[in-house]
Amino acid sequence: MKRSVGQQGFSAIELLITLFVAAAFLATGYQLYYMAIESGGEARMRSIASNVAYDKLRFYAAKVTDPCTAVLASPTPTIPAGSGLGSSATISVVTACPFGSTHTSRVTVTVTYGSPSQEVSHVIYASPSL
Repeated sequence: MKRSVGQQGFSAIELLITLFVAAAFLATGYQLYYMAIESGGEARMRSIASNVAYDKLRFYAAKVTDPCTAVLASPTPTIPAGSGLGSSATISVVTACPFGSTHTSRVTVTVTYGSPSQEVSHVIYASPSL
């Protein structure tokens, strides 16, 4: 048997090209991973803020006794401890009488959180139970 005399292994150029392509794939994969983690965190915070706003909305909508009055300021709305929104999160409750002196109040709850500031609002029309 004759052995063919030829090149064995890789040349330095082939190895460098392979390493460059592998580094490009790793950098792209890292950016994709980072974006997925970042957007997942933002979605989680928005979901928590939405849940807090909705809970407060239902609580204050049930407290409507006389339409078009501002009795909803008591008790002062607070963000539940351990909600995960951070200490800078705030909540506001606003009532309005959009249809004049009818028996319907509009209750708006807005949760502001994060840096830069983001907010989630929920609105419901409530009437006192007769």
